[in-house]
Amino acid sequence: MRTDASSWLSPGVRTTAWSVAGVGAAAVIAALGWIDPVIPFAVVAGLVLLVVAVFLPKLFALLAVVTIVLTSPIQSALGAAGSYADEAVVLLAFASFSTWRFVTDRRLVYLPGLPWFGLFIAMGVLSGVANRVAFGTMSEAMLLILKGLIFAFALAQLRWTVRDLQLLAKIGAVAVIFFALTGVINLVAPGVWSSLISGDAPVTAVMGVPALSGPFQHPAAFSRFCAVLAIALISYGLIVRASVGNAILLLVTGGLAVLTFQVKTIIGLGATAGLLLLRYGRPVMWVAVICVVPLIGVVIVPPLYELIAGDFEVYVVQDSARSALTLGSLSVAAHYFPLGAGFGRYGSYTAGSTYSPEYVELGFTHIYGLGRGDAGMFLNDTQWPAILGESGWLGAAFFAAGIVAIFVSLCRPTSAAEPTLVKWLRVTGIGWLLVLLIESVAAPVFVSAPSYPFVFAAAGMIASFRDSARFPELRLPRSAAIPRQTAVRRAALVE
Repeated sequence: MRTDASSWLSPGVRTTAWSVAGVGAAAVIAALGWIDPVIPFAVVAGLVLLVVAVFLPKLFALLAVVTIVLTSPIQSALGAAGSYADEAVVLLAFASFSTWRFVTDRRLVYLPGLPWFGLFIAMGVLSGVANRVAFGTMSEAMLLILKGLIFAFALAQLRWTVRDLQLLAKIGAVAVIFFALTGVINLVAPGVWSSLISGDAPVTAVMGVPALSGPFQHPAAFSRFCAVLAIALISYGLIVRASVGNAILLLVTGGLAVLTFQVKTIIGLGATAGLLLLRYGRPVMWVAVICVVPLIGVVIVPPLYELIAGDFEVYVVQDSARSALTLGSLSVAAHYFPLGAGFGRYGSYTAGSTYSPEYVELGFTHIYGLGRGDAGMFLNDTQWPAILGESGWLGAAFFAAGIVAIFVSLCRPTSAAEPTLVKWLRVTGIGWLLVLLIESVAAPVFVSAPSYPFVFAAAGMIASFRDSARFPELRLPRSAAIPRQTAVRRAALVE
């Protein structure tokens, strides 16, 4: 006999109870609105996202990527409430997807590189404890550097299918069209667009052409996102199917990336595209490249040469904030050897917001762009110096080993009969990783939107496909009346 509360509560009483609870929840949300009008919106949005994450996990994964990509516009619209939007969706995906996988399968899917990243975390934490870094500072910096990895682990727990990849390819085509429209508006009306997106920020122009920023506040963010889309299109044409539509979309995304005038992105995109063509290109594609590239080169090589020469002068020949941060990380790693300064103490966003004592010790207060407050606009302008400075030489080596493990996993087929679209995702992930590694020399690409989620998403989804290939019996619905042991034996007999 049922003994829970619903067995002795009448339908009318239960209805009244739910009504009172709903009114009470609405009253609490309304009261929070008196404190800050944004809080009720954040609470409702959080509850909706929680429901979607639990019952529609793949849709939530897509919403999480969109949220990460549009972090900058979200923060501009919501202020402080939107500053942690990407971290919030990453943690919610991790909690809900991991719980779902463990409950359904009593196991979690392994993500390549986890042991190496675990050693990196250990070095950063040990360094922080040894240098008495505040727990809040250390934990915030650790979350920032690991959020991409956390997202990859979360996506690995879902059972992805080829049909999902077909849908993602279509969504990607729509994204190209949308961002192309923002780029066109930006090009036609740069002043109006800049005032709408970036406020009073001045419009940067090269030879009279405005540097495109799209829906982002800085051209660097737009350039990296366009490079992500372009690499996916190049891989699709090489692996799946070459078509006129794919070529047009590729020209659009490549053109938008060039018109951002970001040297490291242009070099990274060109180098990655060349490597992919060298490995997967067909003769007809080489003929097209030979015919088209010289014509494009006549147009873009002169301004590109000036940009490269200018950046070389600023970042290599002259003293700069970036070179000071790089040399400073070497000094910090040597001073605390074999540890580092600890998470939140060098090169990271947290180190800049708290203005680490390491910066004072190194004399950064007298270097342009590395001062306190608004004068520290370049304190987070690097990636590897933060990894080296906070975790030391050993920690940086462990982090690099984790990246290598992800690269190796993307290079290996998921199965002997790997579907074409899964191979496309692998090759695209390789291209994304190569672009990010080139960009990481002069940008915090592993932690900053909009580029960081893609390579980690590819690594997580490929781990899921590889796990499904190894354990085909787990692809059966949980309602199937075949015990797991029986399914394993049947699969063995089939083989």
